[in-house]
Amino acid sequence: MNHHGIGNAAAVLAAAFFLSVAVPAAHALDLQHARAQRDLTPALGKSLTEKVSDEAQAYLDKEDEKRNSGKVFIDLQLKFEYLPNYGPRGRLVASVKLGGVEYDPAKPGTSHGKPTGNLKYLVFSYALESGKWVENAAPRWETENLGAKGAKQMTENIARGEKSKAAAEKAARTRAAAAAAAAAAQKAANGSGRQ
Repeated sequence: MNHHGIGNAAAVLAAAFFLSVAVPAAHALDLQHARAQRDLTPALGKSLTEKVSDEAQAYLDKEDEKRNSGKVFIDLQLKFEYLPNYGPRGRLVASVKLGGVEYDPAKPGTSHGKPTGNLKYLVFSYALESGKWVENAAPRWETENLGAKGAKQMTENIARGEKSKAAAEKAARTRAAAAAAAAAAQKAANGSGRQ
């Protein structure tokens, strides 16, 4: 970790300590209670996942088209982050984020190309009306720019991850081949024992 990272971590810890001391206990309990009420039930979470999965498919397809044509694209991950809250008239609203790393496939760096240093998030907004999720606002893109240092770190991390994944896949293939050879040898031994 660099000196800036240590300084930032120390600042975050100091702020957390300050807030934990500065906020009276009664308010802290109220905030915990309010947060617990905003959690989605498993059934609501499942229905929201199904809704956003259907809506997100067009965006996933578009990013795949960009990648296949050599244009800068976002490698959207099928992992949703839910931010439920209460809107006007006490109705349940939820923002759903779907994010990924932006790559330039024309530049070398990883199997996807070179990360640009941007993390992109596609944000959907829904409201629960009569037990069904309805679009509350049009989907929008948000960008978090990590800069040149962030792009370099992403490239290194992704390359390490790809190397580790390739090694794990090779080891799995080797184990499978060894198991198949052992099974074949056992079958041959069993067959020769019958004669």
